[in-house]
Amino acid sequence: MNLPESSSRGSGWGSDGTEALDGSRELPGQDERWTGSQERAKGFLNLNLESRGFKARHTRGYGELTGEELTEEMRRASTAGDYPRLREILKIMVQERGGNPSRKHYQALLLANTSAQQGSAAETVGILQDMEDAGITPDSASYHAVLRVLAVHPDHLLRRQILEELRQRWFSISAEGWHDVILGLLRDKQVEFAIETLQNTQQGGVSIAPWLYDLLIYNLCDIGEYDEALSILQLRVNNGEELISGTVWYYFLDSASRDLHYPATLYAWRKRVEANFLNPPSGICLNVLNTAARHGDFYLATDVIRVLGNRNQTVQLHHYEALVESCLPSDLRTAFILLTHMTSAGMPPTDHSTRAIFLHLRQSPRLPQTALSILRDLREQNRFIPIEAVNVIIESYIDHDRLDAALETYKTLHTLCPSGPFTTTFNLLFRGCRGRKDVAMFLASEMVMLKISPDALTYDRLILVCMEDLSDRDYMEDAWRYFEEMRGAGWWPRPGTAMAMAKRSCHVGDERVWRLQGDDDEEPGIEKSVLKKVVEEEWTTEKGGNLTSRNLEMMDAEDQ
Repeated sequence: MNLPESSSRGSGWGSDGTEALDGSRELPGQDERWTGSQERAKGFLNLNLESRGFKARHTRGYGELTGEELTEEMRRASTAGDYPRLREILKIMVQERGGNPSRKHYQALLLANTSAQQGSAAETVGILQDMEDAGITPDSASYHAVLRVLAVHPDHLLRRQILEELRQRWFSISAEGWHDVILGLLRDKQVEFAIETLQNTQQGGVSIAPWLYDLLIYNLCDIGEYDEALSILQLRVNNGEELISGTVWYYFLDSASRDLHYPATLYAWRKRVEANFLNPPSGICLNVLNTAARHGDFYLATDVIRVLGNRNQTVQLHHYEALVESCLPSDLRTAFILLTHMTSAGMPPTDHSTRAIFLHLRQSPRLPQTALSILRDLREQNRFIPIEAVNVIIESYIDHDRLDAALETYKTLHTLCPSGPFTTTFNLLFRGCRGRKDVAMFLASEMVMLKISPDALTYDRLILVCMEDLSDRDYMEDAWRYFEEMRGAGWWPRPGTAMAMAKRSCHVGDERVWRLQGDDDEEPGIEKSVLKKVVEEEWTTEKGGNLTSRNLEMMDAEDQ
């Protein structure tokens, strides 16, 4: 039996253009069609295995075995996918003992192709072609052997052809055959078709093996189809399957929590972790904690903290932050209580720790007042209120354009927070002072009195406040004064602020606009070409006359 050169032989096998594996099928001096049993036996053994990297072996005494023993050895070699060994046995059975190639010999060759290293779908096509040339019609066992090969070496065209021939010849597919079909679809990454085939197989009364369910869950997790994987896992549990692989549960929980899929994560956690069947590593615990925080499940989040605490792992700042997020939107009070716990545990919250609270408070203008009442109640219970808890309320008032309410909160801050305001507190208030320069100046004097040092954002927002006070004819003077103080401290305004300052300076004909030009290598000011374009487009000649032209000429000279 030799392998076909291509599918152009006129047969339906390998009609997709399968490549030849052994070269020409012709025997010297013979027509390529089978002419007799002797020629058939010679062609049967003409397997050019050496060209495929297989080394010939000695017969190891196979010639001394009886026919039944050789048949058993053939079966073992076929099951093991040992092509060289199978070739030696078939050589003795067909060539040396004068036997004719039969269906069982071809089936042995087909099954040998299930070897992941030595088999292939292309070689299977060649064997089927040889069977047709030899006048041997495949039976149900032969078709099932091909399905098993395609479970290892997927080929959707050949699989479709085999299934169609099984249907046309009224051969039923066994349970193992359907498993091979589904496995081949999974290897071919046709997951949806595999699920559909599995469902149809179940409806036909075929029992699905646990290992196939496991493999399907792995594949579904790999492509992010957690809803489908969850439904399969729930089906198995509801059907009373108790010995689901622990590795499957682990992989399912790891994948679902990493992608923040809440239903799948919650189900796996309750079934395995709460039941003490699984003790996940800290990385998975953190993923589950983030999932609980994202979906507001405070119970799940606290249970994760319990698991971490049982292994004597210190609860860190990011764990608390996830807990705070998990409280919202249902339990604002608990979120603020957690902020007080963070301070007591030696991990004071940061501005980032209150982002979830801020996003919640900005949803309604009434919520900041509710939050302020909660803080007052907690303070009456002698809890230490961190300044970040007050700051997030001030920030939410500013976001709702309620500067007066934010100022009232600031004025009563000393009753809530013994530490007093920080630079961040004033920066938040300055943000709400657009058009209220008087309030900004009051707050600036408060910073001086309390000896609170400004930062770059403080100066930046003061500059913006000064530029928007159009009632003052010299409003740019205060803006430039803060700019000079800022530069003296080694800071630059933010890009948007610097650009706004340049345009306003042009509108009043202020030649100090050139101070906003930064050094291309060291200073982050406005690039020379950009500033030049702004001056050309925005300059007002009511003040300064030809000042712009003169400066532009100087810049052109410098460029040359």
